[in-house]
Amino acid sequence: GNYLLLDEEPWSRLASLFDFSIFVDVPRPELERRLLERWHEHGRTDEDARAWIASNDMPNIDRVLARRRPADLVIGDHA
Repeated sequence: GNYLLLDEEPWSRLASLFDFSIFVDVPRPELERRLLERWHEHGRTDEDARAWIASNDMPNIDRVLARRRPADLVIGDHA
C-alpha cells in the first residue's frame, strides 16, 4: 500500500473509497534494512539489491513521503 495515500493521479482518486486511513511511519534505516532483506530473499546479490534500493525503492518512498495525503492515524517512531 505504498501509494494508497499518494496525492497524485490516479492514486488520489482512491481517497473517497477510504473511511479511515493509517500511515505506518518507519525510520529510513529500518526501511532500507527491510528492503535489503527482501531483495536478498528474492535472490539478488548485495550489490544489486543496494543499487536497486538506491535507484528505485528509496526514490519511490521519498515521492510518497513528500506527496502523501494526511492519514487519520499515524503509527510509528516518527509519528
